[in-house]
Amino acid sequence: MGKQSNVTIQVLTYDQAISVALNGPLVLLETRDHERLAFSEGQSVSQLTSEPEVVSSYSEGLSMIRAVALSPAESARFIERMAEEL
Repeated sequence: MGKQSNVTIQVLTYDQAISVALNGPLVLLETRDHERLAFSEGQSVSQLTSEPEVVSSYSEGLSMIRAVALSPAESARFIERMAEEL
C-alpha cells in the first residue's frame, strides 16, 4: 500500500467498534496558527467548532477509537486481505 508521511490509516473492525465510533464522520484539524477545529456530521446536523471543550471531547473520543483499532501495520494487512477477497 502507498505511504504518505501525513496520513495514518487504522481499521476499526466491527467486533471492536465502540459507541463513540458510531456517532458519524469526524474531522479534527489544526491550522498553521495552531487553532484546533472539529467538524462532525450527523444525520441532520453538521457542526464546525473551535470551542476548546468540544474539540477536546472529540479528541478524547478519537483517542479511544485509535486505542481499540488495528495498528497501522495490522490495518494494511487487513485491507490487503479484504482486497484479495474481492
